[in-house]
Amino acid sequence: MDNKIFIDLDKETYFPPITLFQGRINIKKNGRIIVKNSILEDIDTLTEQDLEYILENFKQYISPVLTSIYIPNSSMMKVIKRVAPEFKVRFKTEKPGSNKIVPISPDEFFKGEKIFQRIINGINHEWTDFQKYKYLYNQTGVMLSYDLNVLQYTANAKFHEEYSRNIFTSISRNWGICASFAAIYDYLCYRCDLDSTILSEDDHDYVMITNSSEKDYLTDPTFDAERLKFGLKSRNFAIPKEEFEENSHNLKLTEADEYEFSSIGDKELKEIDQSIGYLENFGGNYTDEILSKLTNNLEGNTLNEKAIDFIEKIKNIKTIGRPTDSDYVEIIKWILSQSTDTEFAKRIKVASYAYEDTKELPRKIVFRVDEEDGNKRYYDFNYKDKEYEEIRKSDLKSVDMELST
Repeated sequence: MDNKIFIDLDKETYFPPITLFQGRINIKKNGRIIVKNSILEDIDTLTEQDLEYILENFKQYISPVLTSIYIPNSSMMKVIKRVAPEFKVRFKTEKPGSNKIVPISPDEFFKGEKIFQRIINGINHEWTDFQKYKYLYNQTGVMLSYDLNVLQYTANAKFHEEYSRNIFTSISRNWGICASFAAIYDYLCYRCDLDSTILSEDDHDYVMITNSSEKDYLTDPTFDAERLKFGLKSRNFAIPKEEFEENSHNLKLTEADEYEFSSIGDKELKEIDQSIGYLENFGGNYTDEILSKLTNNLEGNTLNEKAIDFIEKIKNIKTIGRPTDSDYVEIIKWILSQSTDTEFAKRIKVASYAYEDTKELPRKIVFRVDEEDGNKRYYDFNYKDKEYEEIRKSDLKSVDMELST
């Protein structure tokens, strides 16, 4: 029998025994229906005491997926963890209309919150708003990686994409898509009382920041994530509108197309990165010049010998944060694009690949050397252990397709 029971917590002191209840339950509090058809909605509008009371007395009749208007605070999640740890919460962290954000458990929430809090604790309260913006931008980039290969080439692609759309699981698992980067940066700005707005094109998200003098700046942590882990200068933080569009953005697809955006110069950018301690990791300077010369004067008489020398140099690259295989691959491709030895750059290819059907990172990197005689050599590079070995093509399955692009 499909029953429905109405309970008004402000009036009723006795509730009927509904141990065998198989129907739906509505609960009213302060004149508002907070549980409708057994779904507890907008938990962030309740007091902690009300939430605890409802979960303690009625959780067996309520859906195990609660909803929140935006992001519930830690206190509310602690209540759920204590009273109903098996429950999950669905909340909004990106543009309206998305239905791809998966609900998460209190444990998943607190894993991400621990990282967010550590980032926030690194803020110096004497910094200007602009220094805080850049610090949070850098931290978003060094603590999160975009791994398109995981999304495309493993049986767990759907799992990865779903979890990458939730800022807490994304930051803790270290994989994301542009929506993750934009939402995480926007959330960190919100937590630090900084004004920010997510801008959305058809297939890409980034962030507009507004400083205390009400000047708007364009930022895109997705497109700078690899660079920030390796000490390269940011290419998408507070740059001119024209330059932003040259870097593969299309403002005409956003609501901010008519905005007048401000920008800063390279000198000011470097001063900011020095003042927030970012460049201390790299000896006080950006690494663009050093890395761009890694293919110069390679030792060896053959292409293969030069390739081995190049891989040896790659092993010694300084990194910070949590670089993944895709971060390394993008930086190596950039280094090769800067090479003055065009023949070498043309004949060495690099890609990352899934060597097993895993839900977790890391994965591996492979170099292919196209020798002068037409032979192809393959080197498996474990970027975590900084080790490499020559391997057979048959061990790589379909990775050759990626190497050819």
